[in-house]
Amino acid sequence: MAGHCAALAAAEAGSDVLLLEKSAQPGGSSAIAGGAFVFCGTEEQLAAGQEDSLEALRQDLLASGKNKNNPELIDRFLMSQLDTYHFLRNHGVKFQLHRVPAPAVSRAHVTGTGRAITMLHMAAQAEPRIHYYSKSAGIRLRRSSDTGRVEGALVMFGDREVFVRARGGVVLATGGFSRSRELLQTYAPELAGAVKHGGIANTGDGLMMASDLGAGHADLGYVSGSFGGGIRNYPDIQNKADEIPPLLFSFLEGGIMVNKSGARFANEGQSYKALSNIGMAQPEGIGFQVFDNRLMQRSHEDTSVNNYKEALLAGYIQSAETISTLATIMGIDAPMLEKTIATYNRNVAKGVDPEFGRQTNLLPIDQPPFYIAATGNAITSTYGGITTDGTMAVVDWFGIPIDGLFAAGEVVGGFHGGGYYSASSLSSSATFGREAGLRAARVSA
Repeated sequence: MAGHCAALAAAEAGSDVLLLEKSAQPGGSSAIAGGAFVFCGTEEQLAAGQEDSLEALRQDLLASGKNKNNPELIDRFLMSQLDTYHFLRNHGVKFQLHRVPAPAVSRAHVTGTGRAITMLHMAAQAEPRIHYYSKSAGIRLRRSSDTGRVEGALVMFGDREVFVRARGGVVLATGGFSRSRELLQTYAPELAGAVKHGGIANTGDGLMMASDLGAGHADLGYVSGSFGGGIRNYPDIQNKADEIPPLLFSFLEGGIMVNKSGARFANEGQSYKALSNIGMAQPEGIGFQVFDNRLMQRSHEDTSVNNYKEALLAGYIQSAETISTLATIMGIDAPMLEKTIATYNRNVAKGVDPEFGRQTNLLPIDQPPFYIAATGNAITSTYGGITTDGTMAVVDWFGIPIDGLFAAGEVVGGFHGGGYYSASSLSSSATFGREAGLRAARVSA
């Protein structure tokens, strides 16, 4: 998302752009994300009668980030996000407003998994000033010995190492490091064994290249997991290095979560981020999501999140006609799981959850067939990285810009702070990518 927006913005400003993709397919994590963008003041909000304001959005971003956010990045996002919304629409991206119960404000603009990046990639391929190459990984950045300016990068084109000189600026949009066990071991060791999600090429290349030049770091101490990463064919787990498991949050929609003993262990109405540490504390770090046909019929067909039907076909969800059989499939204590479900259903009928105080989506689990999914902590995105100023220029530990180097997307830290505001990743990546591209184009001009 960040790279494509940077390339398109720079090209439209008159620059020639070399857009390099490390993997065989474009898009990275943006191509497999749920596809929602946070925007404020859009046509969709106005049509739905939603009263929103930039100040309200600012306060929500700061609250989510525990006031650890970089104010300069928050300001830049708020100033530019509506222009970015129109920029995306002009490139064929279509949005639908995700409705939420009143009095909450709807800000999540849904596009569907992969659709936005597909439109942007088509636009990039049609732009004569953009030259796109896949299977081309950046290795090192090079600074001029005379000026200290970043003058280009060493790149692997297939098996050839080539130095590419940039007349203008270099924009890093390399994503995070959710696929790097080594970097996770360094910055978030508790997540080194987590279910790997995110783009398969997200191994922290940009973080390492910029750090080599003295770039500062931000938010790396707040890297956290999302409890709900699917585990295929449990207990006969078959993991592949490039596997992209689904994200299953049935517990937020009415399902429950149990541990290997068949007992509930938390209020399932909490966010998947809040459940991260609680879930990891369970035996094997696994939580089993249990739900019935009522939720299966609500499967999300156009997204990578809660697509129950696709996850069932792929072996991430198992089904049975009885709760006892469901437990046997997963090696769970069957009498205990039956007791847990029976107790839960009785309390739901009373409209209460005396065990854990759940208040949202209290639905009975009583319509066969029944379903179960083994899930663990998933590392979807790292949301921490190198520091930039409000122009998206990379800055060193002393706050001094590294001349000629810009960055956007998940490789940048500072915007999210100590937490994550849902659906803000794609919108901030697009906004900051566009800004970085424009700034690099001005440098080249």
